[in-house]
Amino acid sequence: MRVGIFGCGRIANEMHIPAWLRIKDVKIVAVCDRRENIAKLTAEQFGIGEFYKDLSSMLETQNLDLVDICTPPQTHSSFSIEAMNAGCHVLVEKPMATSVKEADEMIVASKKNNVKLCVVHQLLFNPTVRKAKSLIDKGVIGDLVDVNATFLERNDSVLITNQDHWCHNLPGGIFGECAPHAVYFNLALIGNVKSVHVLSKKLTDSDWMDADILKVLLDAENATGSFTLSCLSSRNSVTADIFGTKKHLHLDMHTQIMTHHKRAVSSHSKAFDALSSGFQMFVGTASTSAKVLLGRSRTAHSILIKNLFESIRDNKETPVTVEEGRETVRILEMIWEKIRAPDYENVQAIPIF
Repeated sequence: MRVGIFGCGRIANEMHIPAWLRIKDVKIVAVCDRRENIAKLTAEQFGIGEFYKDLSSMLETQNLDLVDICTPPQTHSSFSIEAMNAGCHVLVEKPMATSVKEADEMIVASKKNNVKLCVVHQLLFNPTVRKAKSLIDKGVIGDLVDVNATFLERNDSVLITNQDHWCHNLPGGIFGECAPHAVYFNLALIGNVKSVHVLSKKLTDSDWMDADILKVLLDAENATGSFTLSCLSSRNSVTADIFGTKKHLHLDMHTQIMTHHKRAVSSHSKAFDALSSGFQMFVGTASTSAKVLLGRSRTAHSILIKNLFESIRDNKETPVTVEEGRETVRILEMIWEKIRAPDYENVQAIPIF
């Protein structure tokens, strides 16, 4: 499989390119970035033969099977469609698009050109999330009742401190960059969302950000989901609590540790639960550390990309479908519409976008 990388920023250099290079029957033949010097640096760093400053030139010159698009979300639709019209499969970073209209146009192009389109919902391929999803599907936690996720962004992150960063021009501002993870994570567990309820607030004096905390409640048919996004943390963190009628799961996606808890009804059972939690943390820490030290730890991006390669090779469904990508965009649009509603400030009585 001949792959071209479009966009040579951090996510491409740290996640996508190393993941593709691990696959035996894949060759990255070219990289592309509008900043030609950046494309050249990436090509030199990974020993890639060709580099370009525009997608059209790369598509015209190289006989590519797949284009991996790692550019800002505002460009996903146009560049994905151009690559698919050239007969290439496409892997595109999240969110799939900035509107449902754009997502639909991408789906049409995929079907028209008979090529695969896959969205990078990599959090679903985090080993801890996959394990939790397996337990839920097997009924181990009973009936799923509620999902609560927390995404913390460091307050000194370049996304926050750089007022010229492209994320501030997204429909939801900086939240347009991190909310897709929270949305598709919830959707994968609770299913179809009927309505959303939103609260946002600003606690800092960053003029280029309309809010720095976002809380969203998602109402599905048989469960609820929620997430908190904060730009005020001292460290990056992604955690989630999954509540079932029999068990409660706590996930730490960064350390890849999951703990599970049964209902504690007496002082003895509470003590046992505390001991069990400590033991699970110890085992999880030891397991994660051993995998890292032995070089067996695989990133979520790596797992997703390998699965995509296999789906193309075997002509099977992509690991993340276009329908899943579109539904994430639809829920994001609902959130931004709620925030911008004329009566939002009166109802919530807090600063708004």
